[in-house]
Amino acid sequence: MRTVLKVAAIQMSSEIGCVEKNVAKGQRFVEQAVEQGAAIVCLPELFNTGYFSHTDHVDTAYFKWAEPIDGDTVSAFRQTAKQLGVHIIVPFYEYDRPGVYYNSACLINEQGHVEGVYRKTHVPWSLTGWEKFYIRPGYAFPVFDTPHGKIGIMICYDRDFPEVARTLALKGAETIFVPNGSSKGLTEIWQNMMQVRAYENQVYMVGACLTGRTDEEHHEFSGHSLVTNPFGAIENKLGLEEGIVMADIDPKQIRRAREERFLYRDRRPEMYQKLTEY
Repeated sequence: MRTVLKVAAIQMSSEIGCVEKNVAKGQRFVEQAVEQGAAIVCLPELFNTGYFSHTDHVDTAYFKWAEPIDGDTVSAFRQTAKQLGVHIIVPFYEYDRPGVYYNSACLINEQGHVEGVYRKTHVPWSLTGWEKFYIRPGYAFPVFDTPHGKIGIMICYDRDFPEVARTLALKGAETIFVPNGSSKGLTEIWQNMMQVRAYENQVYMVGACLTGRTDEEHHEFSGHSLVTNPFGAIENKLGLEEGIVMADIDPKQIRRAREERFLYRDRRPEMYQKLTEY
C-alpha cells in the first residue's frame, strides 16, 4: 500500500485581469507548499485571471484573457512543476476556438508534462455570477492515475451536484481536488458539502479557494480552503486569510472508512434510473 501523501491547497486573492501578477503570486505559494513537503498542490478557480463574472451585466472584453492549453499560464507552471518535482493542479480560462471557452483545470506532473485537463461541467447563471455567458460546459469526468494514487478534479459549482463526486469515486478517485471561487455567503454550505462529499464517497476532498474582494463589481469570495477525510471530518482549514492548507492523505484511512461503513456494497444503482432522466 502507498505511503502517506502530503497535499496543499492554495488560498489567495487575485486581481481581475492581472494575469502575470496572479501567476507569479501562485508560483510563490506553490514554492512555499513544496518547502513544507507537498507532493500535490492545487490552486483556486480562475486564479490567473481572477473570477471576472458579474451579476448584472456581461462583457466580451474578458474573452481576451482565455488561453490555450499551451498558453502562458500552463507553460509557466509546467516549468515550476519540473523545477520543484511536484504535481500541480492549475485552473485557467481555456481558449478552444473563437467563441468557445472553458473554465478548466489541468494536472501537471512532476516532470512538467500535462497529464490532462478537466473542464467544469456545471456552469452557473445565478445571483452570484453570470458565468454561463463566458463558458461552455465540459462533458467528461477524468480520473488521473498518478504515482500518488488516483485523483479527480471538480470545480466550484460542481460540488452542488453529488453525481460528480460519486462518478469520480466510482471511477477510482481516492482524492478529489476542488478549485473554488464561491461567494462569501456560501461559506457554511461550502464547508458542509465538502464534508458530506468526502463522507458519502469515502474519499479525501481538497478545496482550494479564492478569498477577498478585488473591486466593487465582483462578489467577495468565501475563502475557507480545507481538506476533509473519508469519514467526513475536517483535517485542516483556513479562514479568510491568504495561505496554504496542508494535510496528509493516508490510503489506510480510505480503506478503514470503507471497511467500517459499506457504502459501495449497499448502493442500489438498479433503482436510480430517475437520476439519468432529463
